[in-house]
Amino acid sequence: MTAPSLTGANLIAGEDWTGGDRTSFAAVNPRTGEPAGPLFWEASDDDVRAAAAAAETAWESTRSMVHTEHAGLLEQIAAELERAGDEIVARADQETAIGSNRLAGELTRTIGQLLMHAAWVRTGEHLEATIDLPDSALNPPRPDLRRLLVPLGPVAVFGASNFPLAFGVAGGDTASALAAGCPVIAKAHPAHPATCELVGRAIARAITQADLPPGTFSLLQGKESRVGGSLVRDPALSAVGFTGSLAGGRALYDLAAARTRPIPVYAEMGSINPVVISDKAIAERGNQVASALANSLLLGTGQFCTSPGLLFVPTGPAGDAFVDQVATELASAEPGYLLTTDALRGLTARLATTRRHPDVKVLHEGPQTAGPGLRHPIIMLTVPAAALAHDSDLLEEHFGPASLVVRYADHNELASALRRIQGSLTFTMHVSNEEAPAFADIAETMVARVGRLVWNGYPTGVAVTAAMQHGGPYPATTSSLHTSVGTTAVRRFQRPVAFQDAPQDVLPLALKDGNPLAIARRINGHITST
Repeated sequence: MTAPSLTGANLIAGEDWTGGDRTSFAAVNPRTGEPAGPLFWEASDDDVRAAAAAAETAWESTRSMVHTEHAGLLEQIAAELERAGDEIVARADQETAIGSNRLAGELTRTIGQLLMHAAWVRTGEHLEATIDLPDSALNPPRPDLRRLLVPLGPVAVFGASNFPLAFGVAGGDTASALAAGCPVIAKAHPAHPATCELVGRAIARAITQADLPPGTFSLLQGKESRVGGSLVRDPALSAVGFTGSLAGGRALYDLAAARTRPIPVYAEMGSINPVVISDKAIAERGNQVASALANSLLLGTGQFCTSPGLLFVPTGPAGDAFVDQVATELASAEPGYLLTTDALRGLTARLATTRRHPDVKVLHEGPQTAGPGLRHPIIMLTVPAAALAHDSDLLEEHFGPASLVVRYADHNELASALRRIQGSLTFTMHVSNEEAPAFADIAETMVARVGRLVWNGYPTGVAVTAAMQHGGPYPATTSSLHTSVGTTAVRRFQRPVAFQDAPQDVLPLALKDGNPLAIARRINGHITST
């Protein structure tokens, strides 16, 4: 079974909306720099209002559904994506130049995320059903209190350019919101609108087959920031999920905060992901680490949100040899493609600023790329650690095939430089096990600044598991309390409600006596399924 032909339409509550007084746009093929695929209709303000109204209507039904129904929808979406997988991967490769092999793996991850959330929701644990039975012997007496998590309401999802599937229309934010029982309005990424349409139609088919309100999902196309702004301002919206740049995420956050009724924006906005290499780690396995680190730097042409963009390497002959090996590895690599013209312009501008710093030197710079397409030479720069104390611009993300090596003289200089780091998704330490006690202060410093600490590994590669924390303090995200990967990502789109001395007829099923849903609940402090 294949997906229907592309229409370029906005998909609102299961129907195509096209034409009228509006503009159109096309994606750009990164391999050629030329337009790719058909034209897509820019969503109008009327389209946004219609999608939001349909989502609000759908929420009247979805918020009261049994949790197993939410799980069933996620499983149906996974099945539809699998059926349309070949066409989705082919179209995504045309629009992103990521490569069909990686995209096929990303589709598998996307399907796996949906099924993981479905399995989690089926347990009912995400509801956090908690009951404290009345006790008149206490002073003061305790009433009957029953608490659970309920869905927030319609959610707007803004997908990423660098992961068009796993962080796209059916990615982690959409899966989390639907798992919580929230309708979703997805804003298609203008870098891959055809991919978004194919995925969106798969979701719409799943909703029809699950016999759910069509407003449970809508897809809006648009290249103009006006579309996203209109969506976030709509009073029907209750939350926003975003993956992208700091400028984009902060703009949506400010719009949401300025509403008459502010709503949360869960934005993941990139990261510099510092990596520390110690002298003893270089002595023990320097060649292995240098090679693997170069590969990590080049994954996705340096366009992973977890790309190790800031490398702390000790001064001295061993550190020099290590840096030289990393540069040699980079020199042998073929430059890949940037995802968008904006990404290429952004990297060029950021590097121009960094290179103007008087203490910054070039360690490696590949030849200027010839021929068509969105390409940029691989570049590796270096700066002494002391320079970080005087220029915060050096701590900005270089989104693309670029890295900055910071040379530190001793432990104190390293610790001082790391205290300048702002919020980041990850922090990596390559340290020998016998050095662990000496680096405990470094770990403690960085735990306050990151969402994930990686020991003797590499930050690229985010396991989709219950224990994963993909987030971090600002500016990595707008909310360090939550993760965008893993089962607890659902928690972003829920809020707690307590029922005090409520009769059984008023209580939701998850809190009724007798446990009709047969889920695990905490009763008087003890987990039980009775």
